[in-house]
Amino acid sequence: MAGGGDLLDAAVEAATANKAKLHRVDAVEIADTSAEICERRLRNICSVHDIESRVFYGDAFDAVIYGGALQVDYDLVITNPPYVRYQSLNGRGQKVRKNLASVLGSDVSGNSSALWQALVDGYSGLSDLSVPAWLLSAFLVRPGGRLALVVPATWRSRDYADPIRYLMLRCFQIELIIEDTQPGWFSDALVRTHLIVARRLPEERTLESLSMRSDWPDIPWIEVSPKAADRHSLVGSAFRGDQPEADFAKWCRAANRPKVEGIRLRHLSLETEWQGVRTRAGKRAWMKKVEPTSEKPLFEIPGSATALIPEALSDIVLSATRHYSLRALDEMDICVGQGLRTGCNSFFYVQVPDQDAQQDVRITTSTALGGREFTVPASVLKPVLHRQSDLEAWRRGSLPSTCLLDLRHMILPEDMEKLYASQEFVFFKKDELPAVMPDELAAYVRSSGAATLPARADGVPVSAMSAVRTNARPGRGGRVERFWYMIPDFKARHLPLVFVPRIIQDSPQAFENTYPPILVDANFSTFWSKNEIWRPAALAAFLNSSWCRAVMEASGTSLGGGALKLEATHLRKMPVPNLGSSGRSKLVDMGERALSREGMQEVDRIVLGAVLGGESSESEIYEFSERLDKRRNQLREARQRK
Repeated sequence: MAGGGDLLDAAVEAATANKAKLHRVDAVEIADTSAEICERRLRNICSVHDIESRVFYGDAFDAVIYGGALQVDYDLVITNPPYVRYQSLNGRGQKVRKNLASVLGSDVSGNSSALWQALVDGYSGLSDLSVPAWLLSAFLVRPGGRLALVVPATWRSRDYADPIRYLMLRCFQIELIIEDTQPGWFSDALVRTHLIVARRLPEERTLESLSMRSDWPDIPWIEVSPKAADRHSLVGSAFRGDQPEADFAKWCRAANRPKVEGIRLRHLSLETEWQGVRTRAGKRAWMKKVEPTSEKPLFEIPGSATALIPEALSDIVLSATRHYSLRALDEMDICVGQGLRTGCNSFFYVQVPDQDAQQDVRITTSTALGGREFTVPASVLKPVLHRQSDLEAWRRGSLPSTCLLDLRHMILPEDMEKLYASQEFVFFKKDELPAVMPDELAAYVRSSGAATLPARADGVPVSAMSAVRTNARPGRGGRVERFWYMIPDFKARHLPLVFVPRIIQDSPQAFENTYPPILVDANFSTFWSKNEIWRPAALAAFLNSSWCRAVMEASGTSLGGGALKLEATHLRKMPVPNLGSSGRSKLVDMGERALSREGMQEVDRIVLGAVLGGESSESEIYEFSERLDKRRNQLREARQRK
């Protein structure tokens, strides 16, 4: 994963400047061209300083490389883990896991082997390649050695990264987290960047479960803004000596740090970090293996919260509040998910200029599939909120021009022949059989199924795409066969009560769905009620309260362009007050009035009153609302750098 050797080159330069003698520098790189560049580069710089260097060509997860060659006790492992999405691994995911287990199994012995094996077995199959890469890199560090990482800020917010957060708490002492701020160090980065430096703990310390650990230090979290930079260094304006990075490193580790322009210091409580991991992953199989349930966490007390207040809000939540009564949103009969994913929007989404047509409707297909125009029955079209740009017109009562091509009850003529010939046909009732497609629609489905999208270099046709072919289902047990062009039946998350955009430019805002509900695309996170005890207006009002909007702002991920990414995983665990049946009934009784300006003030009285608890006065609730709104705006402006 060494690429062209940038990080190793810098490590050698820093070691030389600090008069630290390096004995050997090793690299692993899978791409031959990059490996050749890295090898030539390291040979040139290491020979000058009498340092041995080796570059291994191949897969870092291949155990063969470790057979007496690559060590497992490095003083420093430094890397920028590869962020290859699981969908792009083309089936390699399980091989990576198997090889990683083989690497660890060959060099781990004793009690710690069970810990490492549980983490390797337990990380999600939906993880990108950075998770096993992080595990591998951490494993190669000797006790007392250091791990240094360049990673996206999402390493703490993704569900599948929880095993990594646990690893860093259990096996390492995090020493520093350094964060860039808008507009960021990398112009093409979608999210903020973190630098992490951590020291591996002694083996005997890692054998102690986190539930039994009592010493939890706060660690420095340092934000570096563009004000700290000059033309030559990201911290050159803040530290004006010949070696600004070295001076910055000394400042980071100093006991008393003077204020420096462009650099902000705060602290992260590792105990709070552990509570967050425990809350999110406590029910996971891997967590139960590494943290025996017989060991009671020292911080658990009766009536303790099941959801944590975001760090960015913790200082304004007064000690008088009932923050221990907060619960995760998904414990409050509110479900959170993602809107409709078709697997191939180019096929399933069409444009409909005239939504008022009653029977036959003229549609336009995607340009990726020819941009055809033809007529289809109105019954196969379902309006869908696809993008945020659809919201304004939809809120004024206009249906969006994007429609889903819903062919669940319509079939190609040749597939109907297959249905007639099937043994199951005699069991079908007439009203269970799909209708045969009209000729123009059938021609479009046939040609699209055999077509390859322009953006795909693998030549896979639409009908064989991994997210489309799973639509097909054999006709067994008296049910009609389903084909690739038939979208599965809609779920509650596709027709939600309320939804919120996943990418937010301004401030988080929840939107009430219509009745009957309209389909909502995966560009939105969606909310619905388990027991139908919430009404759309009441749930939208609750989620638009000062409390919920501030928590959303503080919980999301800041993107490179200044937007906020708010995923379902952030929303499920947001801390909310338990309103009880009384408070919820008040919101339901308010109906649409809850969404008016005056109504939202009453909503805040209900929601913030539950957070503050007791007999809070209106002035206390109002002041608390003002503080929450002010902090939300500060966080928004910080990510936008206005």
